[in-house]
Amino acid sequence: MPDFRPETFAEWLSLQWQNGLPERAITGISKDTRTLRPGDLYVAIRGDNFDGHAFVSDAFEKGAAGALVEQDYVSTDQPVLPVPDTIAGLQDLARGYRKSWTGRVIGITGSVGKTTVKEMCADVLSMAGDTHRTSGNYNNHIGLPLTMLAMPADARFGVFEIGMNHPGEIAALAELLQPDIGILTEIGNAHRESFNSVEEIAREKMKLAERVTSSGMVILDRDSPWYAMMRAHTCASVRTVSLEGIADYVGRKAGEGAMNVNGFNYLMPQPGEHMMRNALRAIALGLELGLEPDRIAEGLGRFRAPPMRWQESTRQGIAFINDAYNANPLSMRAGLATFAALPGAGNKWAVVGGMRELGGTSEKEHAALGQYVDSLGLNGVITVGALGERVVCEKVDCFFHCADAAEAARILQDHLVAGDRVLLKASRGEQLEQVLDYFKES
Repeated sequence: MPDFRPETFAEWLSLQWQNGLPERAITGISKDTRTLRPGDLYVAIRGDNFDGHAFVSDAFEKGAAGALVEQDYVSTDQPVLPVPDTIAGLQDLARGYRKSWTGRVIGITGSVGKTTVKEMCADVLSMAGDTHRTSGNYNNHIGLPLTMLAMPADARFGVFEIGMNHPGEIAALAELLQPDIGILTEIGNAHRESFNSVEEIAREKMKLAERVTSSGMVILDRDSPWYAMMRAHTCASVRTVSLEGIADYVGRKAGEGAMNVNGFNYLMPQPGEHMMRNALRAIALGLELGLEPDRIAEGLGRFRAPPMRWQESTRQGIAFINDAYNANPLSMRAGLATFAALPGAGNKWAVVGGMRELGGTSEKEHAALGQYVDSLGLNGVITVGALGERVVCEKVDCFFHCADAAEAARILQDHLVAGDRVLLKASRGEQLEQVLDYFKES
């Protein structure tokens, strides 16, 4: 974490500290007193179900150097910065700090693959110098400025994930980040309840490419149906990737678990065509920034999937793949197809939960998913929950629907033997990972 002078924060906000300056440098930012460390600036955020101002005193008792509060908060003995809105104030602090950065800033968005591409890009760039990255999925209007303020001043690269749920969010976050390089992942039917069409989603994601200046660079997938629109709406230099045709960086499968890109073979950290596309973006970024292919390959070898993203474990002799962090039609198909294509003996079962936030397209998308699963040749499928009930498979020999994870686990215990495999895939809110609680870990 960088150290900030209290006077600098006041300057960035065009304000004065009340009750005197903090007696020490500010060494971090926290919005949660449970994880606050001595020297942090505590940011009191008002939410739908809580008010961070109720914990300001707790923050100072735990060693906070100061607090960012809203103007109606009254403090008589502790250093506070009063602002009209603490979230906007937090963003202003990040905006002020951004002006001092000399490292290259990479912004990543899309409907699927954002976190994986972010991690891969950061792992690759770490081979060339100190690299800061978004922690977890801190990719929204609060998480992004917190991540920005945590970036060491002398970091050579910063890799930031940008997410959205509603129209207008990408433009605002991209304006805050001001990326030197933009990377667009796959665009699909995610968070559809806030958008009228997938094209509207694509146009929202496109705002990242629009924000990159003419001196910067955007990496686009030449195979995407939205490629032409994305390219037309950026003044930055464009570099293209493809698994299918002509591009600056073309990936070709090179035996089991490897991809050849422009003459060099890279081992893939996980199976699946979607993983090849994710890795291809990170490889293109590394090559554009001057890394040698062998160093990029070493960086890719450092990649570790975040929790609940193709997370493998063995329980009672059964191989489980927990890919239940999130799901939409694109990621569902990619995960299921990759699972179905895995080599080796043993039966393959998929436990499928619902895809949330699809709005008026939900029923159609779940029905279409059932037809897709029918084409994969899986030995068994269990659908879970109210949304999962809409996924109907007519060509799977062993097909069940159940209410919850506990019932799904009982069905698996009745039908599986050592050597079989199970994929868990659903939106995060379905809590499908609870199936694992009923199997003892090997």
